[in-house]
Amino acid sequence: MRTFDTIVIGSGVIGSAAAMHLALRGRTLLLERFRFMHTNGSSHGGSRIFRHAYEDVGHVRLAVAADAAWQDLEARSGERLLFRTGGLDFGAAGSLELAVVKSALEAAGRPVEVLSGQETRLRFPAFDLSDEHEALYQPDAGLLAADRTVATLLRQAVAEGATLVDREAVLRLEPSGDAVDVITEKERYSAGRVVVAAGAWLPKLVRLEGVELTVQQQQVLYLRTGGEARRFGVDSLPVFIDRTGSGTGAIYGLPSFELPHAIKVADHAGVPAARSGIDPDARPSGVDDAWAGRTAAAAMALMPDLAGEIVASTTCLYTNTPDGRFIVDRMAQYPNVIIAGGGSGHAFKLGPLLGEAVADLATIGRSRHDIGQFALGRFSTTRGAG
Repeated sequence: MRTFDTIVIGSGVIGSAAAMHLALRGRTLLLERFRFMHTNGSSHGGSRIFRHAYEDVGHVRLAVAADAAWQDLEARSGERLLFRTGGLDFGAAGSLELAVVKSALEAAGRPVEVLSGQETRLRFPAFDLSDEHEALYQPDAGLLAADRTVATLLRQAVAEGATLVDREAVLRLEPSGDAVDVITEKERYSAGRVVVAAGAWLPKLVRLEGVELTVQQQQVLYLRTGGEARRFGVDSLPVFIDRTGSGTGAIYGLPSFELPHAIKVADHAGVPAARSGIDPDARPSGVDDAWAGRTAAAAMALMPDLAGEIVASTTCLYTNTPDGRFIVDRMAQYPNVIIAGGGSGHAFKLGPLLGEAVADLATIGRSRHDIGQFALGRFSTTRGAG
């Protein structure tokens, strides 16, 4: 049986970041059930939104700390990962929802502007925002090169001495005293602590009583830009979130970065029932065409200069907690088992910070970051591992 100080299960952005930090603190093994850089989970794809704009000041401050962590990772790795585009949040003029976001940004000392519909159209002509709506503009926002980020974290973990093993599924955990045995389909390992960052497979490895994690299959579309392509480039189009309610749910998008002739759009909230509460090992195949049509129509209404043709599409998984906040905590009954999951569709932007926080919990039992809101104690008692 091979023994390590820490075993990390799952090589998404949180698991890879945790392995990178933990490798500096002892013998670390990272286990992945699929191949590294696979497309079955939540961290794959060419881009993700990065933003400071949240509804509460605690999240804003964590995003600011993550901003510094991304810059540090870029400096250490020599890779450019974060591309500043600015960010827009659309809503009804004078809406409470935008006011709350603006207040949280200001409380954290972050710059933010309120733009009328007309001001938004003049500054960012790709958008046809009506006069009944307004936008919050936050200059720190941008996009992260997602696949490149995960690859960079994995390379850094190896450089710091971590052992990486892929295509080896974990079957169960067996906590016992001061150690945890990890049984895979090929081998038995042991470690003083285990980090479970298995994404949609987390509920299959640990039992969290009182916490219902719901797995959704999300989809993203790439819409052709057409004749006004310059309006949709990284230097012209901010990342955006449409909170107006005019679409199917909550449309968001990114400029033409992954493809030279298409922007990326998706609907965060309009998930069909058939794509929610799924088993990640028995997920629907392909995209839902009706849902894709609704998403494309909503994007076209907001950006009429798009040609609108769907040139590509893909799916990913959200693992949602009941309150939409992550879980980053030690299990009460087994404190040497650390849970890092329930990303609820917005964990990627905090990746290196969450990885550091997980490493801190595993080694010293506390984090310098304010992660109390992600504790398991906010739900009913947590018991059991199996």
